[in-house]
This record gives sequence, structure tokens and C-alpha cells, in this order.
Amino acid sequence: MTDPDVLTEVPAALKRLAKYVVRGFYGIEHALALDILIRNPCVKEEDMLELLKFDRKQLRAVLNTLKGDKFIKCRMRVETAPDGKTTRHNYYFINYRLLVNVVKYKLDHMRRRIETDERDSTNRASFKCPICFSTFTDLEANQLFDPRTGKIQ
Repeated sequence: MTDPDVLTEVPAALKRLAKYVVRGFYGIEHALALDILIRNPCVKEEDMLELLKFDRKQLRAVLNTLKGDKFIKCRMRVETAPDGKTTRHNYYFINYRLLVNVVKYKLDHMRRRIETDERDSTNRASFKCPICFSTFTDLEANQLFDPRTGKIQ
């Protein structure tokens, strides 16, 4: 029996979200690596090397950046060749549920930072005395105005 809540195919909107986020905030190498993972659900590291024509060090740097930011996951699997040798292979895939949560978190973090920057800029002193270099806010500047002389003191 199949569970009706489990999806076997990734919605196109999630694929687009992954593409847009990586293209917007990362380099072209990261976007190319993620494009391969979007097209194929699980890819062996050697296959990615072959497809992207990167050297192993460069590919691992790109994949580790994406893995560190929790956009992709990695599973290591030990495989036995017909001659009896065991080799370890890294398989990379996208965990879309985690990707959505990471994007939500990062957007919320950006929103909070923008709000605090905006709040700090509105609370800053607006007026500065050219003689003594004292700073005054909008509310304090009202108290400095002398209506008899028409000047700020």
C-alpha cells in the first residue's frame, strides 16, 4: 500500500525554487552542480566529475559549500567490485523538505536584519551641531529651537 501523503515526484515549483536560490546567491559552478542534482534524484560523485568536467578538488569544494548550507545531502556507500575490492562512493541528492526550511530560515534572517537596520537608522541622531559636534534626535531638536530669536541654540 502507498501512503497518499508521500510524493514520488518532486513538484516543479520546488525545482525552480532550488534553481533560483542557487543562481541568486552562489556562483555558476554551484548552479551547474545543482542542475545535475535536480535532473537526477541521486548522483554518484564520479558521474558528476564526468558530466561537469571539473577536477575532483573543485567539485568537492562546490559540493561541500552546498552541503554546508544544507542544500544537498551526501551518503557514502561501500560497494564491492566483482574482483572483491571494496570501494567507497559518495552519492549526492537534494532533500527538498530541508531545502525549503533552510530558505525560509534564511529569508526570515534577512527580514529581521533589514528591520533592525531600518530601526537603527530611524533612531539615529538627525541633527549635528557644527560647533560642538553634539548630535540630537528629532525630538531633542524641538527643544533646541528658540521661538523668540528664531534660531536653534
